[in-house]
Amino acid sequence: MALGIVVGVDEAGRGSLVGDLIVAGFAVEEARLGELQSLGVRDSKQLSPAEREELYREISGVGFFTVEAVRPWEIDGENINILVTKAVEEIVSRIVSYLGVHPSLVVVDKYGDVQGLKLALTRLGIEPGSILVEEKADSRYPVVSAASIVAKVVRDARLQVLRRMYGVRGSGYPSDPETREWVREVFARGEAPRVIRYTWSTVRKLGGPWRSKKAGRSRSLDEFLGG
Repeated sequence: MALGIVVGVDEAGRGSLVGDLIVAGFAVEEARLGELQSLGVRDSKQLSPAEREELYREISGVGFFTVEAVRPWEIDGENINILVTKAVEEIVSRIVSYLGVHPSLVVVDKYGDVQGLKLALTRLGIEPGSILVEEKADSRYPVVSAASIVAKVVRDARLQVLRRMYGVRGSGYPSDPETREWVREVFARGEAPRVIRYTWSTVRKLGGPWRSKKAGRSRSLDEFLGG
């Protein structure tokens, strides 16, 4: 491969009570990495919504990106780290298929399933030495910062849809008083929309139909690799 491709992966919405968790992958030619820095790309948490929207449009012309959504009811029924690993695997597989090449480097913002993640990526043909998983990668690597911007903008756009459909208020996070009040009102009406994560303790505190997550048996390595 004459020209290397670098992929950054990050997520948005892991700790939310309402709405999807969005995982994003951003792929760019090594020769164009400097363009991301020139645009001022950085961790989406350090940007205002308007800045994120502007950078989202600008980075669209620099690289290719794709996203996977992890739904609230999926998180209620499965380990969140396993779900994110499956999403990352799908994202990288899609990038490889679309671009026709394997990335020379995949950088992922660290979460709790590092071993499973690396196994999933090597199954796709990514060399182990080409996989980098680091804490705070979204603030250290522009390509991961770009992925974090995509994930955040897409999640915010989906939350806007939920506002129109269900009247959701606030950011969707349990620390947000507006979100908590909306959830409390929903439960008081006897409603249980699928956009809420019902295995979260916040639901019980707000008087909702809380349920404990069933503790499934641990899967073997062969089972994991087999999907």
